[in-house]
Amino acid sequence: MSDMSTKFEYTNMCSCTTYNEETDESVPSDDCYGDCWEETIEDFTNIVAHLFEKNERCWWRVKDLALWDGNYSGYFYADDAKDLIHGMTVNSSWIMRGEVFDDRIEYSLSHHDSMGSSTVLEIMTEDN
Repeated sequence: MSDMSTKFEYTNMCSCTTYNEETDESVPSDDCYGDCWEETIEDFTNIVAHLFEKNERCWWRVKDLALWDGNYSGYFYADDAKDLIHGMTVNSSWIMRGEVFDDRIEYSLSHHDSMGSSTVLEIMTEDN
């Protein structure tokens, strides 16, 4: 297993930001071009491609997603990055910050019902 990981920060409000590795944060960017949401999907597609290669069945498990009345876990089907984001988030405005690892995604989702969470996305297996 690789120790490589990639940090990310996305929002569906589509403000353009740039990740600053020195300060470990995203900052507003004047360097926006094209459709911001399409750029988000393209970037996310690139950083999760290895997870799709490992998950031929395309079933995923989310653990501890914070909603207004508690933390929830569940399963969903996603065969592309856009559907993966949909399964990891909520149907409202959100900010998602996290890290993609060799075998999972650890992230925090902030939205109108939660200021963040400690959520994990895993490839669904027979064991989980």
